[in-house]
Amino acid sequence: MTFISDTSRDLILDPGELAPEIPQGLSTGYEERDWSAAPYGAGYAAPFDIQVIPRAEWRDRIKDMEAEKSRLTDFCDMEGLTVLDQNGTNYCWANGPTHCVEILRVYQGLPMVRLSPASIAAPIKNYRNVGGWGEQALKYIVDHGLCPQSMWPANAIDRSLDNTTSREARQKFQVSEWWDLDPGNFDHLMTCLLLKIPVAVAYNWWRHLVMALDPVALDGGFGIRIHNSWGTRWGANGTAVFREGYGRNRANPDEMIAPRVTTAS
Repeated sequence: MTFISDTSRDLILDPGELAPEIPQGLSTGYEERDWSAAPYGAGYAAPFDIQVIPRAEWRDRIKDMEAEKSRLTDFCDMEGLTVLDQNGTNYCWANGPTHCVEILRVYQGLPMVRLSPASIAAPIKNYRNVGGWGEQALKYIVDHGLCPQSMWPANAIDRSLDNTTSREARQKFQVSEWWDLDPGNFDHLMTCLLLKIPVAVAYNWWRHLVMALDPVALDGGFGIRIHNSWGTRWGANGTAVFREGYGRNRANPDEMIAPRVTTAS
């Protein structure tokens, strides 16, 4: 019998059929990445450079991960790490990479620390509540790090918070290695998730960036479990499963970035 993931508690969505409207009261902020200014894998970010896991192996690997409770979702549940809430800011593009770092820390056995998306987005955008893309956020994390929410509240756009104390603290929460994934390449994305590497994924049509953390085996295909940055009031406590849309360009992410190694602090 073909293995299918238990998705009884999931909201299953096909991004190829979703309407692009944003639910009332929620915000996005993703801007289409400027590929001329930030080319794929050119210079700063390492391009995805490992062998892709063949699709023929996906179901068995997912079955093992679920049986062993070794998915990134399972690590989040064990540590009580929930979704972020951008709470009206236009900083989804910073929330996704920030949450990737939070999850990567938990998976690597480091203490669970809630980190502040605004501590990177606000300085990048000169303290304006405006949009951006994921590569901008992760580049800043690599260069400068993230502040804990205890020192810089998650959505605080406040220049006074950028001080000597916070600059020293953020050095403990940096990323030293990361990948730029080939845009729209679902096999690259699934390979990362099967290796338990969280990926920030962006959709131009949705004007939104979210965080992918689990590979999912569906009837007749595959999907990804995402954490959104709209708190727990969207989806199933802030999560959903996006079904891969064969042949639909907008079903696969337009930008994908994956932090791989974070500072041991």
